[in-house]
Amino acid sequence: MALSTLGLLTVGSIPTVIGVAEAIDAQKKQNAQAKERIKFHLTAKFSHDGVSPPQTAYVVFKDNKLYLDHPACPVAGFRFNGFYFGYPCPEEHQGLVSPIADDPPMLHWIYADKETGLLHHGGRKDTVGHVIGPWSWTEDEEYLILEGEKYFVAVQNDDGSFCVHYDKNGDLDEVLAPRDVVEIELHRELQLGVSSRLTRD
Repeated sequence: MALSTLGLLTVGSIPTVIGVAEAIDAQKKQNAQAKERIKFHLTAKFSHDGVSPPQTAYVVFKDNKLYLDHPACPVAGFRFNGFYFGYPCPEEHQGLVSPIADDPPMLHWIYADKETGLLHHGGRKDTVGHVIGPWSWTEDEEYLILEGEKYFVAVQNDDGSFCVHYDKNGDLDEVLAPRDVVEIELHRELQLGVSSRLTRD
């Protein structure tokens, strides 16, 4: 009788265990989604001429491109303040979006040109055929990565300003010669007043 009762209790507890496991899994997914929605600025620290000490530049939007507002070569643009968001595609890539203006408020996708690697922002129709993701962060959650890599460079324009490129093949310094190409890391400056490390699960 005791064994039978124990068996019934064990069987009866299975739905409870499954329910708890599902609740924990759902909570983890919710936490992950919340972390992906945290807004962040993007910065890069580099020397504009290869000689001067490195200085911090903010990524800004101008002319549908991502520029670097560097103290030595400033660019007046709308500052990146984006977050991760699922891109509507069969692969279900994690995309990257950001407001690109306050008035009127507009939200654009961030993508890399399939030919030049130049980072652009635009509506979904603008992204078709280009590299739209997956976007993510490094293991320490400090830096932006695309397709699992942080192959980004700052490329100098004729007016002295710098644009951000995704250097997937590591050959833009040769392809774009004699333009200056500087390797950079895009640092995530979280907008919650906390370190990336404090937002982990």
